[in-house]
Amino acid sequence: MCWKKYAFCLSLSEPRIVWVDGCVPAAVADITLFRGGTVEDGEGNWDRGALYFHIPKGKRVIADDGLAGEPDKITIASPALPTPVKNYISDAKSRQETMHTRLKSFNILRHRFRHGSGTEEKMALHKSVVEALCVVIQYDYENGHPPFDMMH
Repeated sequence: MCWKKYAFCLSLSEPRIVWVDGCVPAAVADITLFRGGTVEDGEGNWDRGALYFHIPKGKRVIADDGLAGEPDKITIASPALPTPVKNYISDAKSRQETMHTRLKSFNILRHRFRHGSGTEEKMALHKSVVEALCVVIQYDYENGHPPFDMMH
């Protein structure tokens, strides 16, 4: 079981991993990782390195329901949306899952990580390994094995 959580973001217009964040305890809510803090912390105290602060005004990411609560920054599937839009969102989420599947094939997220001593060092080393694997996946994207194309 993985006791760490990460956030990944994949471009919709090109085969490129555009965001990797995390190595936080699994108990941290997805929206908290996205924002860089909790509502109780107050936005002024959120981590400015969080994805929330790197989304340009007027742009949004597509995410699952776990990130509901930031409608100016996140688009989630809604029954009120037209079917073509819901299908596009579904395709985008499936494309993201293909990246997760590639990462999971390295068995870094599921199995116990036994390197380093102490929680802080283990988490820092784990983060380094996950980031290195994202580089490997990106290299694979650029050399003949991209995720499926969203621009159809």
